Amino acid sequence: MQATTLRAVLERYAVLQGLSDRTVTLYTHTLDRFRDCLGHEPTIDDLDDFVVAKFLKWRATTPHRGRLCSAASVAKDKAQLVSISNFAAKKRMLRSDGQIVEFLSLPRVRTIRHAPQAYTLDEVQRLILKARTREGHVGGRPAGWWWSTIIHTAWETAERIGALLALRWADVDLDGMTVLFRAETRKGRSHDLLRPITPQLASLLRPEARGPDELVWPWDRKQLTSIWTSMKLLCRRAGVRGTGFHRLRKASASYVQAAGGDATDHLGHSKPEVTRQHYLDARITQTKRAVDYLPPLDLGEEPAA
Repeated sequence: MQATTLRAVLERYAVLQGLSDRTVTLYTHTLDRFRDCLGHEPTIDDLDDFVVAKFLKWRATTPHRGRLCSAASVAKDKAQLVSISNFAAKKRMLRSDGQIVEFLSLPRVRTIRHAPQAYTLDEVQRLILKARTREGHVGGRPAGWWWSTIIHTAWETAERIGALLALRWADVDLDGMTVLFRAETRKGRSHDLLRPITPQLASLLRPEARGPDELVWPWDRKQLTSIWTSMKLLCRRAGVRGTGFHRLRKASASYVQAAGGDATDHLGHSKPEVTRQHYLDARITQTKRAVDYLPPLDLGEEPAA
């Protein structure tokens, strides 16, 4: 009896669980690294506590593309293999020896939680201004317009890049100055999100408005992943530290919180703890630091140099 490959299990699991294409891609990356460790295509026979634990240790200590992966990536690999294993066990899938796949019991993977880092207001402005100078076209739109307005919209709405790329003109009300992000295009796919935009942004979007079924920001490059490479280049040319679109989401939330708004609602989160732990940049939100509340020490005169 030949064991079923984990990719075949993933194909079934993805359909039944309604995983997004992006999530399936992340699972595929995990299976790619599992294959590299094992030296063969992983099957349900490899869903063994000892085998997977060895893989997680190998993953944490073996460089990929010249660098070690983060603890968060190891935890992600563990969670995804556990999900596949749980699915196989619940469906009573059989190993090559005729035994039912068992639930995995794995050691805890310790993760490090870094302080959230957002773009500052100055950095957002520099990104938009530098984006306006981009030449050529993206998806039939002027590159300068494409890049500057998608960054501007990410700043005002705090929405993820995936939902922005899926936005259609039917859901952009330039007169009412609102943008509707459909549940089907958002992470979790649980609810729509209606966000206001400023008159400034509405006027910048208007020149390239198209038919209701057309995407606002079509990406016509061969690979979607090249959008992050292009963003990284833009950050470097704008003299902005850090890279990526998610820092725009963190920046928007941090400035809303600092001004007295509700960052959790702005981000569409269900729990304030998630917002606080992963999105709010203390350099922006904490107008007063802990040391500002401490009484000064009376240490007398300063010693002579």
